[in-house]
Amino acid sequence: MPVFDSADEAEKVYAAFFTHITTHPDLRPKFVEAGASFRANYTDPDSAVSIDASVDPPEVKVGDEARAARVDVQLFMSADDGHKFWLGDLNIPMAMARRKVKIDGSVGTLLKLLPAMQPAFGMYREFLTQQGMADKLAD
Repeated sequence: MPVFDSADEAEKVYAAFFTHITTHPDLRPKFVEAGASFRANYTDPDSAVSIDASVDPPEVKVGDEARAARVDVQLFMSADDGHKFWLGDLNIPMAMARRKVKIDGSVGTLLKLLPAMQPAFGMYREFLTQQGMADKLAD
């Protein structure tokens, strides 16, 4: 059974989490320093969330607004794999080799975002619990 029941639920969770990490006092400067934008395009359910860190504070968009945003890099994966990614349970190089994750744009640009994204992995589990969504953590 998928982690998210609908596109609205996936976008709500990811948008709230992306807003949380891009406004976090330790991570916001790292996103802004990267100065890049990216969009996560999810399937099952179809949803999209983008972060534009070329502005301060970074802007988070969802749905059609995210799909229309000009971004430097796009990631394509299932919403379940996105969930695993933020839990730190998805091996990106392996997922790319297996075509479970696709990247459109500069991998170098994506790598500039890693200093901000890596600490966020440890925050996702706690974020879901604090939002009353601990049920999303069950296997």
